[in-house]
Amino acid sequence: MYDSVNFWMSGVDVSGGNPFEVLPHLSETTERQNEKHGYSCSGKVAGYDVCVYQWGMYLNGSLAKSYFNGDNSATLTRRATQNAVEQLSDLLHTDMRQAKVIRVDVSTVIPTRRPPSDYYGYLGMKPHFTRVQATDNTLYYNNHQRQIVFYDKAKEAKNIPELLQNNNLFRYELRFLRRIKSQLKADVTAQTLYDELFYQSIVQRWYNEFKSIQKIKEHNFMTENITTVKDAESALFAYALQQLGQSTIDVYLNELKAKKTFKDPKYYSRLKTGLNKIIVSRRSGQKSELMTELENDIWNVAKYAR
Repeated sequence: MYDSVNFWMSGVDVSGGNPFEVLPHLSETTERQNEKHGYSCSGKVAGYDVCVYQWGMYLNGSLAKSYFNGDNSATLTRRATQNAVEQLSDLLHTDMRQAKVIRVDVSTVIPTRRPPSDYYGYLGMKPHFTRVQATDNTLYYNNHQRQIVFYDKAKEAKNIPELLQNNNLFRYELRFLRRIKSQLKADVTAQTLYDELFYQSIVQRWYNEFKSIQKIKEHNFMTENITTVKDAESALFAYALQQLGQSTIDVYLNELKAKKTFKDPKYYSRLKTGLNKIIVSRRSGQKSELMTELENDIWNVAKYAR
């Protein structure tokens, strides 16, 4: 279930206390010298970018791509995660188990009946996150510490395994970008990633983050409980918002912000909340078949992840 995992190792833990001893094991090495960092080197190993300083070593990359030879469409299981860490240790000739995790992405690919973009319109707001549909194929939920991304893996990937070719591939990633310890309530090292209890808890977190996203139900005219012209106007306005999609609200608010329409910044959040309430309050009671499918698939991934 892991994809990008970035590591930091203190100098005393790398290669017997001398980080520069890993340099013979890197490819494409370059050297740097500046007043701020002194002498440093960078290179690559198993798909990872490695930066080496006197006081330690950074590794930035995808643990899944490292282990699966450049392919991250396959799910990195708990056992495969252990193998991937051991592989890095062997290649660098240093024990990576105590390397500190400074970023970790939890993700998998879900084959779906329809293209991923067809599902985005049913994914509404999420508390404490900003919803941004960057492209037709990519939907983000952002806050200061983590990010949720949904995208079309079939359109993003360069090489799709034969087993997954000609399928709709819905990718869901939960990215812990900073302050890992405070978010996950643990000092997370490389070997923590494949601890059974930790693995189960982070997969459950992946599921819960999706669960807390508001789900928009089917877009139908609502004619019940209409007794006034104002009620009818509100129902039609809500239907129009549903048809345009949540991303239209985001675009509208961004344009208002760009023009500095309101003097008080709180007005933008109030408008967003108000428009979102209209969508929620004036909708059919029927859940979308697409959202039922996606919710079931994500629940099954979380249930059976090992």
